[in-house]
Amino acid sequence: MSETERGERNIRVRPMEPMDIDSVLAIDSKITGVRRAATYTDLLIGDLGKIPDLSFVAEVDGEVQGFLLARRAYFGEPFDEVGMIHILGVEPDYQRLGVATQMVNALVEACQEKKLNAVRIMIDERDDQLQGLFERSGFRRGKLVDYTKKLKKAE
Repeated sequence: MSETERGERNIRVRPMEPMDIDSVLAIDSKITGVRRAATYTDLLIGDLGKIPDLSFVAEVDGEVQGFLLARRAYFGEPFDEVGMIHILGVEPDYQRLGVATQMVNALVEACQEKKLNAVRIMIDERDDQLQGLFERSGFRRGKLVDYTKKLKKAE
């Protein structure tokens, strides 16, 4: 896609709907190079058989080119009601066009309307591109540190 074509696109952000799942999985597959197991759909559908209430897609010229999967959560100590971002993805040809920024802005606005206290995301410390996106959007590094213990796989 040429720079002229990239600059002329109209980005529309809207709440994610069940019909978007195939597009979300296709974008995720292009980004990661992995076709997720069917259980990945469980994260998209949520615990109650519906899309998490704070999830969005970005359409460019009527086609889904980005997604942000988030939900209301209780997080931290003491517990704080927040919008928690689980996954953010943008079709590679549409990266660096403001697609992710517009989805993050839509999420922040939705969280403010729901009177949540913050928006959180956990980011790989080596992912400078994603960290930069959130820093430009007004996010700051939190005080919590992630600890992980790898478990043996069941045989």
